[in-house]
Amino acid sequence: MSGGARRSDKPHRGCLRMTAHRTQIEDDTNSLISSLVKERVTTYPRLCLALRNLILDEVSQDIHEDILRLPEVISAIRERIALYPVERKAAYEKVAGVDAGSQRVPLASRWFAVIAALVYRLPKAERYFNEPETIKLPYSFSGEKFHEIVSIRREAKLFETSVSFLKNRGAVDLILVDGPLAFGNWWTNKAEREDRSALVSSVNSLLSLCEEKGIAVAGVVKRATARYLIHYLGLCQITSLSDAFVLLQVLKPGQRTDIFSPSEALRRTMRAAPFMDRISHPVYSFYLRSSSHYLSPPIRIDLPKFMLASVDNLAGYCYSTAVREGIPLPIVKADEEVRVTKNFINEIYSELIPRLEGRFGDSSLAAGIWGGFE
Repeated sequence: MSGGARRSDKPHRGCLRMTAHRTQIEDDTNSLISSLVKERVTTYPRLCLALRNLILDEVSQDIHEDILRLPEVISAIRERIALYPVERKAAYEKVAGVDAGSQRVPLASRWFAVIAALVYRLPKAERYFNEPETIKLPYSFSGEKFHEIVSIRREAKLFETSVSFLKNRGAVDLILVDGPLAFGNWWTNKAEREDRSALVSSVNSLLSLCEEKGIAVAGVVKRATARYLIHYLGLCQITSLSDAFVLLQVLKPGQRTDIFSPSEALRRTMRAAPFMDRISHPVYSFYLRSSSHYLSPPIRIDLPKFMLASVDNLAGYCYSTAVREGIPLPIVKADEEVRVTKNFINEIYSELIPRLEGRFGDSSLAAGIWGGFE
């Protein structure tokens, strides 16, 4: 170099300033990200206010429209079907409640769910269950199809467990299943053919076994959204409301409707009841207002034809044991003890990670869907 100029290995003062500035930006960014991650998750307050106003306004408007139409519907129901008072009575001593539960395990590799069913027998608080089972499907199946299969397999598991209980643990006076015996046309094309066939077979097996052994049996639908009675009475043209909502305005606590045929209701409005045609015993229903709370709609009770002479005993038992929004105690206990929660699945997942690391050396094989294990 000429003029005595020498190259220096020291960074230029301006370069130092740029490096320091970039480091400060990175530190600030990391600090911001860290604070946001640690921040308690909450919905944006202004969005909350917008949602609140929307819900209050829309529901109030809908209710106003319902109020204008309800008198005509209520009057027609009172004219077209008989209503009866229900006497509380403990007509059955040994009673089993049966419920099933399911939960998805949100893996990134495949659809995965577990299902289980449990029988809870009173008065001795005995429990009975068969081995739980899994449902695994590739993500080439749609989410809708996966959930259909889970729903139908869960129902089948309930009836299969009921049959197994009666065969292996002896007889009871009454068995109450949490869910319907009357299935709408929705079930006709859902899931896969073998899943639907398994459900039909399990329902038929339970009903036939109960008839053979002289055991009372019924299905309790506690969140009824169906419109069987509305269709049965020919009121579908004047209201779009559900049976349970309308009957909450009609029935007094301790009252029930007369029996009616959901299958006939489907045939009158849709000309066919293909799923119910596969059930070996005709099924009838009635609604019972078993809670005095003004926000608790009536429950629907489904029963096979061979139970028609026992309607008063069945209604009396359900009314006398009603707890929690009017649900019979055996159903409530079975529901509590078969429930598979997300928190429980999260705990199992936390055990799965070290197991996979120990066995395969890579826990990423059990990666989950974003937010699935929160």
